[in-house]
Amino acid sequence: MKTGKLNSLPEFLRKLSVRAALFRYPRYQPVLFSGKEYTGNDRDCERRWQTIRKEIIASDSKNVLDLGSAEGFFVLKSAEELKTFSLGIDFDFRRQFFAVNQMLEQKPMGAGFVSAKITPEFLEKLPAFDAVIFLSIMHHIISEKGLDYGKELMKKIREKTKKILFFEMGQSDENMPWAKHLPDMGDNPHQWIKDFLQSSGFSKIRKIDESSGYSKDRKRAIFLAEP
Repeated sequence: MKTGKLNSLPEFLRKLSVRAALFRYPRYQPVLFSGKEYTGNDRDCERRWQTIRKEIIASDSKNVLDLGSAEGFFVLKSAEELKTFSLGIDFDFRRQFFAVNQMLEQKPMGAGFVSAKITPEFLEKLPAFDAVIFLSIMHHIISEKGLDYGKELMKKIREKTKKILFFEMGQSDENMPWAKHLPDMGDNPHQWIKDFLQSSGFSKIRKIDESSGYSKDRKRAIFLAEP
């Protein structure tokens, strides 16, 4: 076998494995593979990015941490378009597989991914970042571990946030199994979430956009908060 064919074999096998995974596993965010975008289940992903992008620029943030980075959409966008140092954290290896393979194809400078569960103990090991993205994660954490644990985690995230935090979470009025395990957010879930952020030490909290929930029957707030 010629050397050229030997060198191309790993790349062929990589693409074969990505293609198989694309048709086998559901995706939360869009995935770019061989010049084609494969859509995910995320609501308004591109719209969210435009909202986030504007605030990263306005705050002059040079580095970005995405907690629960899934397939790496925001990490790769930030590194490619804004030239930030961008780090994504996620414990789902299937999603990380897509993230890393996109990084291999797109080759953005300053992007990286780490496989880990988002816990106070893990966050203690990280440096602080100018901008932190924490979207669609907290409702799972609170429903599994309780409100007090959620507040403890948010306080640790505040310590790791230098300039701005992007935050969104599911609401108790959504028609999803985890919603019944959340605290009752009353008739104004957006205000409840704002108060939750404030109780965790964040200030200057404002709603910068809204997005649809999983079941499309409720609008979630996307907040920008400062430590």
